[in-house]
Amino acid sequence: METIYPQLGESLIFFLTTMAEMAILFVGISFLVGVINEFLPQDKVKRWLSGRHGRGYLVGSILGGLTPFCSCSTIPVTIGLLRAGAGFGPTMAFLFTSPLVNPVIIPLFVTLLGLEVTLVYATVAIGMTLVISFLLEKAGFSRFLIEDALQLGTAPAATGTPLSRPVSRSASGASATQFMVQLQPAATGKGTAGSGPEQQSAFTIPVYQQEQPGTWRRIFNEAVRQFRSLLPYVILGVAIGSVIHGFLPADLVVRLAGADNPLAVPVSAVVGIPLYLRVSTMVPIAASLVAKGMSLGAVIALIIGGAGASLPELAMLKGMFRLPLLIGFIGSVMVMAISAGFLVNFIVL
Repeated sequence: METIYPQLGESLIFFLTTMAEMAILFVGISFLVGVINEFLPQDKVKRWLSGRHGRGYLVGSILGGLTPFCSCSTIPVTIGLLRAGAGFGPTMAFLFTSPLVNPVIIPLFVTLLGLEVTLVYATVAIGMTLVISFLLEKAGFSRFLIEDALQLGTAPAATGTPLSRPVSRSASGASATQFMVQLQPAATGKGTAGSGPEQQSAFTIPVYQQEQPGTWRRIFNEAVRQFRSLLPYVILGVAIGSVIHGFLPADLVVRLAGADNPLAVPVSAVVGIPLYLRVSTMVPIAASLVAKGMSLGAVIALIIGGAGASLPELAMLKGMFRLPLLIGFIGSVMVMAISAGFLVNFIVL
């Protein structure tokens, strides 16, 4: 029993640190995207990332290649792009590309795996991303987006004209604006000869209307709301990833995906999914795996599978994607991982 304590401790530390990291990254990136959406005209986003022309796919892929995000950090950006009116296909191109090809990963690849492997990896990753994103859009997979998860939370606009300045904060801590509403009583119908109905004096009563939060607070509240809506999926994915991280022996991966295994590449692609590892973390590990006898193609498949479709990312996407789109996403990552792995083995070996 005591032998599992180190693994339990490692899993717990991984869970706590990953959850804290996820919360900070998700809310922070969601806030940044919210600020951009607030001040960037939506017609420009639609024009740059339209799914009607090939340019939008290329822009989405380039945007992904310039953003050093892990697979989970791309989720709030993906939500922001869709809310801003970006095309489904170009947004998927960003979602696929960002965790796989970015300014942090490429130098690591060149240093540890060589220029030839890096060029093959980047070419296949970007090329397959463009093709698969285009096919997903043409096949109508956008209909499997969960619209409720993508609705922009808007506060109702205030109506009326304030007749006085804001008063002190209410018991709830929110400020309110005082409106003076004038009430005119109905005529009594009684009066003296030669005069109209008897009139009573008009009087006013104060009415308090809740003020909407300021722009920055509204954007932050929306970022927190997005994270809370996906929190159950995040906890589930990170919990599973933590158990695997603490209890899956590294030697088992090497045995399953060794150079003598003809199924090493597809097995590596499948094994990579449960491993929540950034490519920047995985690349240094890849060098040691190759030294232990793992083929380069299997390593590439492991990297793409793990970085492109990690369990925490899939758990979060479950809150945005219906099952057909989620399966299509996983299948797309598998196709990219296996294709890149076999191509690397063919060219390099």
